[in-house]
Amino acid sequence: MNSHYRGDSFAIVRRASGVRGSQGRRLIFVFECYLDDSGTSGLPIVTMAGFLAPLEAWEELEPKWDSILNGYNIDVFHSKEFYATKPPFKTWRKIKKLSFAEELFAASHGRIFGVSISISVDEIARLKKADPGFSDMSPMGVAFSSILMKSITDEQFGPYVKEQGISFLIETGNRNNGEIDQYFHKMADLPVFEGCLRSISFIPKKHCRAIQMADFYAYFSRRLAHSHYRFGSKLILPDCPYIETLKRHGPLWQRLGNRDTTRGLALNVKDYSDFGSFRSALTEVLLPK
Repeated sequence: MNSHYRGDSFAIVRRASGVRGSQGRRLIFVFECYLDDSGTSGLPIVTMAGFLAPLEAWEELEPKWDSILNGYNIDVFHSKEFYATKPPFKTWRKIKKLSFAEELFAASHGRIFGVSISISVDEIARLKKADPGFSDMSPMGVAFSSILMKSITDEQFGPYVKEQGISFLIETGNRNNGEIDQYFHKMADLPVFEGCLRSISFIPKKHCRAIQMADFYAYFSRRLAHSHYRFGSKLILPDCPYIETLKRHGPLWQRLGNRDTTRGLALNVKDYSDFGSFRSALTEVLLPK
């Protein structure tokens, strides 16, 4: 196997995230996003998902994941090929795929916190036409902003974020990266965040096993969200076995934005400079306890 893996992703994050607090204890959110602008995938949903953990935990876990994936001769893990049982997974039966996922996430020893949000693109498009106050908020903006707010308002790790800061790591090459970068810096400049939003870094997927595992969560979280949008009110849906694997090895936070939640956000958030309204809308509408 001719590996593209470099193993320096978190060294880059360490250099980029500044000196506030303890760098090793600083929380790093590694995430992936899915948005089909062409409408050809059949999944008209924006999903943003990944894992949150201290930098020192990532620096321990990254080489473990690399060793496991190398043991299966997987140079770059792609969830779409994994789900479809295409090379390098062509001969794998379901039991092997489940055992593989179990091995990967058992290696985390419960030190990563999964975060996922999915929002209907069509619903936000309808709301944009109906409510001018919603015109400047894209699905990607809503998803990323809600994750930012989850990071700093969560009772468990919010105070930790304010003390040590938080940085973000995402794959290069996504068409929405410019918008994500814009939202991050817009929020980071607000005095109310007290400088806790430290940095955002863009890393090639082939160079970072953590991004590949964030893709695993985002892919299956999106499929689960799509099933709920289509059938949730009509059928009792089976659990996704891969999401259940993740749940066994660490806490997960998942939210689905729908007609009511996105309309509530549109009516309550008019201007990012009004942090009180912004926080209230996101915590009450998208982030229920």
